[in-house]
Amino acid sequence: MRKAVIARRYAKALCELVEDERLDQVAMEMRSLSELLSGSHELFNALNNDSLPVEKRSAILDAFLSKFAPDQVLFRFFHLLMRNRRISLIDEILNQYELFADQRLGRARGEVTAPIKLPEEDLDQLQKRLGKLLGVKVVLSQKPDSRLLGGFRIRLGELLLDATLDAELERMMTQIAAPEAPTDTGSGSEQLSE
Repeated sequence: MRKAVIARRYAKALCELVEDERLDQVAMEMRSLSELLSGSHELFNALNNDSLPVEKRSAILDAFLSKFAPDQVLFRFFHLLMRNRRISLIDEILNQYELFADQRLGRARGEVTAPIKLPEEDLDQLQKRLGKLLGVKVVLSQKPDSRLLGGFRIRLGELLLDATLDAELERMMTQIAAPEAPTDTGSGSEQLSE
């Protein structure tokens, strides 16, 4: 079975166990734990080492998790991942979990790319306008790209809004390069009627 399908199943199951008001908190805790796990090769390898008995791996995971006191659902979830040898999928599961949480909360995440980092007030305005237009709460992360000449580009799921100067110049060049379609002056119909 493909990793993406497995990650999606685990993420959906976790999301269904968490109350709406705790969805974001669980995501933040899972992200922190995931970063710590990926930063410690010894711990990551120990939890994925099938030659160690499950009880030993469980004790190692308990010691790790007890330092951070995550949500009980998340505590049990990490144990389930460890027992089923799915700890290595934690990043994919987290990404899928956030998609399910956003969907449940009527929220859409996206990314705005601009030559410089936008001021927070401008980003807030952009999120509010998009949210009003789309009927959902919009949350945008920023990705500065100094190669852009000006303007901004927003990717929100499958939606791409390109208001960059680069895109406008490209549209203008396409229009200039396109051959002009002949216009009908009506002279042909006059000749037929004579």
